Amino acid sequence: MPLYNDTALVLRHYDLAESDRIVSFFGRRYGRIRVVAKGAKKLKSRFAGRLEPFHSLDIVFFGKENANLVKLSSVEMSTSRTGISADLEKFYHASYMVEMVEAGLREGDPNLTAFDLVAKGLSWLERQTGSKDLEWVTRFFDLKFLSALGYRPMLERCLLCKKEWSGDTDPFFDPLAGGLLCRRCSDKKTGFIPLSKGAAKFLGKILITDFEMAERLKPSQSLLEEISRSILAFRNARLQKVFKTERFLA
Repeated sequence: MPLYNDTALVLRHYDLAESDRIVSFFGRRYGRIRVVAKGAKKLKSRFAGRLEPFHSLDIVFFGKENANLVKLSSVEMSTSRTGISADLEKFYHASYMVEMVEAGLREGDPNLTAFDLVAKGLSWLERQTGSKDLEWVTRFFDLKFLSALGYRPMLERCLLCKKEWSGDTDPFFDPLAGGLLCRRCSDKKTGFIPLSKGAAKFLGKILITDFEMAERLKPSQSLLEEISRSILAFRNARLQKVFKTERFLA
């Protein structure tokens, strides 16, 4: 059988039989894959300490093409993120990111932009110190990840009349249609969320800001709460999933 190699993030793992594990990876090349790690639960396993969630690994695996399960041959640590698992609050936020990956991407569907976002998001998450910072990382990740899936909200102009938003008035956000409505057009629809012009501008900044610059973009608590309402409503409309870890997030 041919060997395949990839740089991959560990999403989660499951016990299999007495000494084996099934590991769910998100690979840069191959997307989400499930791999059997033979003997991974043994104390002297060559995989010991390397298959924990959130690490980045260089992996080699083999199996039939398009198989549901393949077998792990070797791993090398690329980026260790033990600081996440050591902090319960960070662990919950990182687990939420894993759920976003599982909700948004099917197995075997590579998405390089999404992979880079998750890797950078986990590393940024590990560096944070406060609850507000963790929430900001997660909401920033949400909007960027949804955009990487093709769900980029329209924030430059009104969804209905197509008139460019000037930035001088408070618009509304329609999570179902995915974008802004001007005040005149908002009378024609229901289910929208009022936004201050500052919040609408800030959402636009998120879309054009890389993770490397995002730490300089930290919003105030009131602004974070305002943009979070729109981002979460938009996420729910697009992914239509109940996130198990969300009840643990600050």
